[in-house]
Amino acid sequence: MQHRVVNGTDVLAFWGELDAWADQELTPRVTALLDQAGHRVVADLRKVTFLDAGGLRLLVRIRQYVAAGQGTLWLVPGSPRNWRVLRITRLDRTFTIPACPPYTGGRPGARTGHH
Repeated sequence: MQHRVVNGTDVLAFWGELDAWADQELTPRVTALLDQAGHRVVADLRKVTFLDAGGLRLLVRIRQYVAAGQGTLWLVPGSPRNWRVLRITRLDRTFTIPACPPYTGGRPGARTGHH
C-alpha cells in the first residue's frame, strides 16, 4: 500500500492481493494513517489483482473509520473482477464510487456503481 496526498485528498493505493493476510498486515498501518488523514480519502484498487472477503473487511473498516471522523471515502475499484466482487456482495451500494476519482490522475468516464 502507498499513501500520498493529492490536492488535499488522502489516497491509499493498494496493489497485488487484498485478502485476509493483507487485512491483518495493513489494518494497523491504515489506522495510523487515517488518524492523521484529512476528511477526504480515496481507496484506489486499480492495481489490486485479487480481492476476497479479507480485503473487503479491510475496505469496510476503512469506510467505518473515515465515516466516524465525519469524512468521505471514495472507492476506485478498477478491474472488472473487483467490480464483480463488490456487486456480488452488494458493497457497490455501500461505497461511494465516483465516475472520476476526486484526485489528479482520474479517468473521466470510468464506470460507476450499480452496473
